[in-house]
Amino acid sequence: MKPRLLDWLQCPWCGGSFSLEPFPGSDPADIDEGLLRCNCGRVFPIVRGIPRILADAFALHGDFVARHRDRLPASLPQPDSAEPHADAIRSTRESFGYQWTRFSEMVVDFRENFLHYISPVDERFFPGKLGLDLGCGFGRHIYNAARFGAEMVGVDISEAIESTRINTQGMPNVHLVQADVYHLPFRPGVFDFAYSIGVLHHLPEPETAFQRVVSLVRPGGSVFIWVYSNSRRVLNFALESVRAVTTRSPKPVQQCLSFVGAAIDWSVFIAPYRLASRVPALGAVARRIGPARLKVYAEYPFQVVYADWFDRLAAPIRFYYDDRAMRGWLERAHLGRTTISPTGLFGWRAYGERT
Repeated sequence: MKPRLLDWLQCPWCGGSFSLEPFPGSDPADIDEGLLRCNCGRVFPIVRGIPRILADAFALHGDFVARHRDRLPASLPQPDSAEPHADAIRSTRESFGYQWTRFSEMVVDFRENFLHYISPVDERFFPGKLGLDLGCGFGRHIYNAARFGAEMVGVDISEAIESTRINTQGMPNVHLVQADVYHLPFRPGVFDFAYSIGVLHHLPEPETAFQRVVSLVRPGGSVFIWVYSNSRRVLNFALESVRAVTTRSPKPVQQCLSFVGAAIDWSVFIAPYRLASRVPALGAVARRIGPARLKVYAEYPFQVVYADWFDRLAAPIRFYYDDRAMRGWLERAHLGRTTISPTGLFGWRAYGERT
């Protein structure tokens, strides 16, 4: 953890400032282990350079507690089982932690993928700005935002934050925090922009989470998101019928089913399209009539398809939206200069600026 991260943090429960307590052996410029203390009495660990600002942070990091028991308070914070949607949040954290620690490799740089999701913004938007990536997963988007010149803070509730740490090593303009979207540990209005790509629709109260993110952006700052579309109603219904079984299955079973789905998808649809699109006489026709999803997946290796199948079958919560719902979100958040556009039949991009 770089000490300048303190300038943007606050206790999500009382709004107070943190004091930083590095442990011996930590580099003062980039603290590997230590504590964040708030005057309200709450204490949070810094583990492997990442502040873990969660109510159950010490329970999640028992190895840290065992190593530093003499430096910790006699009574450690305990999670509140009465928190709204506690079970849904826990299962979501477990699912995405499992997913993004197993599909963690940056098999491509995902630059074009990121730009596709954030249109009308492009790489010229980022230099010199401070940004928030909500739900950074294994780091594919924050990696590019930082490469484009922004100073970035990535947040994830799950163990996936470890994959982001590995994939952004050596990037001095990337900071990571493990935290809950409903208890975000940042000062209001501190960021120049914030985005959340493919995350909000997996939360128990997506619009509430969106409003929390908006509150962290300064007046005049930008917010952009991507969520699932409800345009494919029949396919969505069929998928949700399957998910009624798969989301209740053990993780190894989910992974096995995802591999089978991805293998069939790849061999029957994606690989033939890739081949046809590269044949000189046939390529133009294939690219013109090919379904949008094939054009997307044809650009990526099998692992991306496999990871997406796991997301489809394992994520505990999925919501779907139309443009009218997105417009309602932006209006209720009092955002100006808004744009909403589809990404094929799969999702919606929404952009706005805080007034």
